[in-house]
Amino acid sequence: MTDKAVHIAFYPSNWLAGTRGLTPAETGVYITLVCMMYERQAPLPFEHARLARMCNCPAGTFKKILAVLLEERKLIETPEGLWQRRVEKEIGAARTAIDEASDRAKRAAEARWSKVKPQSDHREIVTVTPQSVEQQDAQHTPEKDNKNSNETMQSQCPSNANQNQNQRYNSSSSSSACAPADAEKSIPEGLIPKLTHALGFDLHGQVPKYWVTPEAGMIVGRWRSDLGLTDDEIVAVAVGSAKAHNGPANGPKVLNQAMARYAAEKSAPPLQPSSSTQPGHAADRPKGHGIRAQIPEKYRQ
Repeated sequence: MTDKAVHIAFYPSNWLAGTRGLTPAETGVYITLVCMMYERQAPLPFEHARLARMCNCPAGTFKKILAVLLEERKLIETPEGLWQRRVEKEIGAARTAIDEASDRAKRAAEARWSKVKPQSDHREIVTVTPQSVEQQDAQHTPEKDNKNSNETMQSQCPSNANQNQNQRYNSSSSSSACAPADAEKSIPEGLIPKLTHALGFDLHGQVPKYWVTPEAGMIVGRWRSDLGLTDDEIVAVAVGSAKAHNGPANGPKVLNQAMARYAAEKSAPPLQPSSSTQPGHAADRPKGHGIRAQIPEKYRQ
């Protein structure tokens, strides 16, 4: 018997016709035994106690069911053990199909190798002819002279020299002029980690990418430079917004309005005492009718 797994064709109509008249218990024991035969690809030994346990059936009940299956010729007894002719037929057909598929794959592989082998066996023979002295002198390339001065280079390629100088000047001047502004608008050192820690991102996993992008750094930098907020004020506004909305903001851009409102309140003029003289105001009421007048004299301060 082969150790290869086999795929068995199952025909529902044939099975229903073959099991018609059997009880549910007999049908269950029958299909279990047949599956065990397909799995072993060999007859089952006459070990009634073990077969009863494999069928999850009491030994006495299994003995009665097995007698019915043998009497109905659903199963047969052979010198090797309990067996069924249909199982033997299906296993043979499955084994034949496996062998034929293996042969087809082997022939296809041999055909591919037969096409590749002549190409791999082919070898080109290359004859190397020594070069003459004249050929070697003609192919000789002088060493590159790296001692050319800047004046010689400019005289040979004036346009390229001027362009290179302009590029160096523009790059140096632009970097020096824009460095402070870009540094101020770039990711503020220490502020992004403070925000992400205060909002609890680094405590519960990876910090979302929308908090560590260059755009996020420029937005947070503007809170410092444009709105004049301190790091502690920025962190307090962000945490307050997270508590008010039951969760941190999806990126610093969402907090722009909250930061602007806080900056406006911060820069608002100080409050002044009210000078209202509307009727009913305390200033218009006669003395002795206020709350202080209702307090006994000895308790007044």
